[in-house]
Amino acid sequence: MNWLNHDHKKFESAVYKCRTACDAEEWSVVEGLFPDLRSSYREHVRIEEEVLFPAYETHPGVSSGPTDSLTADHVQIFNLMNRIADRLNKKSLDSLAEDFSLLYRILIKHHEKEEEIFLPMASQALYSDKDAILESIKNQLETKD
Repeated sequence: MNWLNHDHKKFESAVYKCRTACDAEEWSVVEGLFPDLRSSYREHVRIEEEVLFPAYETHPGVSSGPTDSLTADHVQIFNLMNRIADRLNKKSLDSLAEDFSLLYRILIKHHEKEEEIFLPMASQALYSDKDAILESIKNQLETKD
């Protein structure tokens, strides 16, 4: 599941670029980067919440606590992304740099939680189901909204 770590770095980098563009008042850069970031992150989360988390939770002795916590983080992240999108649409740019800084910090903490806690547990629990999980992920990607 190293591809998840790669996605995490890609998202963090995009948020950092948006933050830097805000400092330079390069709004067209932000407007160009942010929609793709938001869409890509939504797809990433969809795979986690619709494939990985449910597959993990079906294993005996597994608690839904870690996945519940990660799902709550996703809600917080999307609420902030929605606020950023709203501000971009309204051209209310004065606090965007702070929003991107906050989003960056939240993503870093969330990704650390996934990479250091969930993924090691999930990798062990899901290894025997990897082919079925990869097929589910493929199906999810093919049925994008």
